[in-house]
Amino acid sequence: MEMIVVSNPVPFKKEPEILNELFDQGLLVFHLRKPEYTETEYRKLLKEIKPEHHQKIALHQYHSLAAEFGIHRFHYPEKQRTERVIPPKLKGQTYSTSVHYLEDFGQNLSCFDYLLMGPVFNSISKTEYKAMNHKNHPNQLNNNTIKIFGIGGITPGNGLKIQKYGFYGAAIMGYLWQQKDPVTAYQLLKKEWNTADQLS
Repeated sequence: MEMIVVSNPVPFKKEPEILNELFDQGLLVFHLRKPEYTETEYRKLLKEIKPEHHQKIALHQYHSLAAEFGIHRFHYPEKQRTERVIPPKLKGQTYSTSVHYLEDFGQNLSCFDYLLMGPVFNSISKTEYKAMNHKNHPNQLNNNTIKIFGIGGITPGNGLKIQKYGFYGAAIMGYLWQQKDPVTAYQLLKKEWNTADQLS
């Protein structure tokens, strides 16, 4: 099962060092979401990430920085999608977006390579975000052409349910950044899920 890591939305102690270590440990996709950052702060963080890892980063803001850092992944939140302000996708680019309700699948999502859908469980970082109805998970959808990653409240204790519900993979945020050592927490999740994949 594939894993995406979403950044802490606020500054995090030793964040660049942690991100570089996560990439070195095998993280393939990282979503950089810093809604309160200025473009200068956003660029500074990107500069502190090893250049060889830039291609693994999906930008949530300041997409204009992509050319400067050789980034080809772009995330468009729900508001941008519904307002139809998404530029045409160029060759080699990867687009993602977020959905919360089954009704969202009635929209044209064909330009997106994958979706983040949730919260699957009660959100850790946004306590007001409660779990979706498990009867309405993507395994019951007819559209399987887009990869769907579950997000929200995912921990080592419930992560394996993501596969049961029919998700392609999982996006981790709150749990990881609440740990004293996010890298070790990532390794534990990865080990647990790799073991489950081998047994399935």
